[in-house]
Amino acid sequence: MADLLKRVNWPGIAVIAGLLVVWQLIGSSTLPTPVDIWHGFLDLLGPDGGLGEALLHTIQMVLMAWVIGAGAGLILGLLIALNPTVASWGYATVDMLRSLPVVALIPIAILVWGTGELTEVILGAYAALWPMLINTAGGVRGVTPRLRDVARTLQLGRTATLFKIVLPATGSSILIGARLSLATALVVCVVSEMLGLQSGVGNQLVLEQSGMQPARMWVYVLLVGVLGLIINAGLIRAFRLLFPGIALVSERSSK
Repeated sequence: MADLLKRVNWPGIAVIAGLLVVWQLIGSSTLPTPVDIWHGFLDLLGPDGGLGEALLHTIQMVLMAWVIGAGAGLILGLLIALNPTVASWGYATVDMLRSLPVVALIPIAILVWGTGELTEVILGAYAALWPMLINTAGGVRGVTPRLRDVARTLQLGRTATLFKIVLPATGSSILIGARLSLATALVVCVVSEMLGLQSGVGNQLVLEQSGMQPARMWVYVLLVGVLGLIINAGLIRAFRLLFPGIALVSERSSK
């Protein structure tokens, strides 16, 4: 118990508590207080609130989009970094496509694929692709030549070098790319729901705004932030459990 209490960021909690107190004092009819938002949260938890269904939909869409986008970004990043031919043909295309604002593509995607789940997953996956690709390619290219000399000394093949040398040394970059991809997928999926899709947290946020329910609207706004914190922490925990060796190298290299 004592160790757990030591790990708590008490100064950070004090700052949050202070901000909540100030917020409560300056609240108005247009800016609901934390107490009002709490009551709105309790209302949304009811059988007719729709909070659980919207939250479950958004989580499912974000995770699906992230798995597809980050997985593709990992593979493409490795190909670009390890294969000069792929890099020479693909880098210009990558630079062009990743410069396109995803938000501007949302109306086009809705016209092509409609307002269903497919559109949300495609947009989220497209947005999640680029952070993973760029971080993976940069991390692989940043592997020190000494480690490659070790692989040649040990007479490791390409596959063995990739899994035993390159990926462990690139673990921190891959983890950063995965976290950025996850956060980007969350933002794009919520914005997509706000701009035309018919389900999810973003859609409910817009409905509460249209219904002149600011307290309930703020519940969904804050919920997006809490959701981002939770899935980011879950990703880090899963990375440590699934790849303990790579996670250890990543944590040491980041210190």
